[in-house]
Amino acid sequence: MKRMMNLQYSNSKSNILSADVHVSEGINNVVIIPREKSDRYSLRSALRTAFPKVTFFMSNGGISLNSQDALLLMENPPGINLQWSLGAKQFVEKRAEIRSVYAEVKKTVDDLIEKGKSLAEGMLNGIDISSLDSHQVVNVAAMTVSNGFGLCVFDEQGAGKTVTTIFAYDVLVERDQIDIALIIAPKSMVGEWPKDIKRFKGDLYKVTTINGTSAQKRAALSSGADIFITNYETTVNMEAELTTLLRRYRGRAVLVVDESYFIKNRDSKRTQSLRRLREWSGRAFVLCGTPAPNSPVDLVEQFNLVDMGVTFENVKLPDDRAEALPIVRRAINERGLYVRHLKQDVLPDLPEKRFHTVYVPLAEKQREIYLKVLQGYVKDLSSTNDESFKKQLGHFLAQRSALLQICSNPTSVVSDYQETPAKLLVLDDILDDLIRVKGEKVVLWSYYRTSLDALVKRYKKYHLVRYDGTVSSVEERQQAVNMFQDDPSVSLFIGNAAAAGAGLTLHRARFTIYESFSDQAAHYLQSLDRTHRRGQDRDVEYIILLADETIEIKQYQTLQSKQNAARDLLGDNVKESPTRDLLLNEAIEAAKVLNLDII
Repeated sequence: MKRMMNLQYSNSKSNILSADVHVSEGINNVVIIPREKSDRYSLRSALRTAFPKVTFFMSNGGISLNSQDALLLMENPPGINLQWSLGAKQFVEKRAEIRSVYAEVKKTVDDLIEKGKSLAEGMLNGIDISSLDSHQVVNVAAMTVSNGFGLCVFDEQGAGKTVTTIFAYDVLVERDQIDIALIIAPKSMVGEWPKDIKRFKGDLYKVTTINGTSAQKRAALSSGADIFITNYETTVNMEAELTTLLRRYRGRAVLVVDESYFIKNRDSKRTQSLRRLREWSGRAFVLCGTPAPNSPVDLVEQFNLVDMGVTFENVKLPDDRAEALPIVRRAINERGLYVRHLKQDVLPDLPEKRFHTVYVPLAEKQREIYLKVLQGYVKDLSSTNDESFKKQLGHFLAQRSALLQICSNPTSVVSDYQETPAKLLVLDDILDDLIRVKGEKVVLWSYYRTSLDALVKRYKKYHLVRYDGTVSSVEERQQAVNMFQDDPSVSLFIGNAAAAGAGLTLHRARFTIYESFSDQAAHYLQSLDRTHRRGQDRDVEYIILLADETIEIKQYQTLQSKQNAARDLLGDNVKESPTRDLLLNEAIEAAKVLNLDII
């Protein structure tokens, strides 16, 4: 029985202080706002007297406290007229509910990971899981724990996260725990979800995509569907309507966030919108094969969406990525609710990956341009101080970008450049051998618009398709993929890895060439799996073209470092075969130490 504290606090205008209780704008705390601004300090004093062990913070015209302390306030109301908003009540009660079952759910998920399919099958007794792989059975069991509230599914790209989620939803509906699903996905993936749902569940569920005109989107929301699918942009623009949809089902909705690294930034509009939608969802699943491509801190908001802050509660993270890594790793190992399966472990028949690095000397004029820009870059950096550097950061990043573009194709930097860029000459031979001589299909990634234009123009004889920002519609992009996959005459896929995103299947090719890179590790990591995925029956070859003796080599090494850091963070035990480059470089460095002239 709740205890009423018989304390009353008077002011000049009323016998009892009055205040409204809301959720903070950042969805972090509860804020108590006095009806009269002049009562702010009297209200804090009254609250401190009633709850001497609770910490109250003054903030933005109100008094803030965390959800656990707010629960104490809710269960033991003082003699103050507190008007709780529905959102504030939901905020406090939801977190209290999760904390009350967290240890039990965590133990169940850990047991499933340790014991595997044998335990999972028992938990899914009576459910037809015959079409699932063993790791997918474990995932479905972990996602449908009876008192669960969500899960981070971080299986590697191509390991079947989509089908796992579809089956988990089906189990929850069968158990009468969930009515609807709201799936948020990148634009390129929105159209794939309905196909997969139909493939695995036929017409069992009514599925609608929230897209098109405003009228079409509103019609989709009122369609009475079982599964609603939309993209991140629509989620932000129609947050109010989506909130109304979820509130209608009173916690019997599951929120699915596909490619959840899109919400790694706490302050972004999409993250804030999804956090607010999470308040009205019974469960939340986040799906991503590369959840922390750039920094360990990328993981924080993904876990927060699932467990509403439990994993990283009271965890202070330094700005330095290297220092943050062990702290984040410890938090997710001790408290995080997630599953992670690698393709090498769960798809033993999947062919190997092989990497070949080709160091390409710059062409004569290309090298002159590079050296001139590099000299200016070094001079500018050397002549500035830290304070000036921060103010001119955009300028320095533009100079660095110019150097990388020159390594690819100087035309974007020097408009009258006439010489053939060095990488094109190398590509001429590689593509001729792979496509004309060997009859292979090839995926060619490039990052810069000028370079992409030049590649498309130069290699149109190979009946290519293009996939980048110039191909804006989802339908056109899907048509390009279908042509490459299904048309024997289309031999070359030229694209920007930044535009390709997740879910793209290009396994008709086993050769992938990187002509230039984005500095975003997520783009690189996801592009690696476009050809190396379920359905590929031949070893996959990656050819990395790097401009020799340039900054591009360091950029690629940075991408590799981020890849290794992300693996280490999630405890991946990756079996990598030593490469010629790795052993040769190691031997050369050892020889240098001994002053041996071996080359």
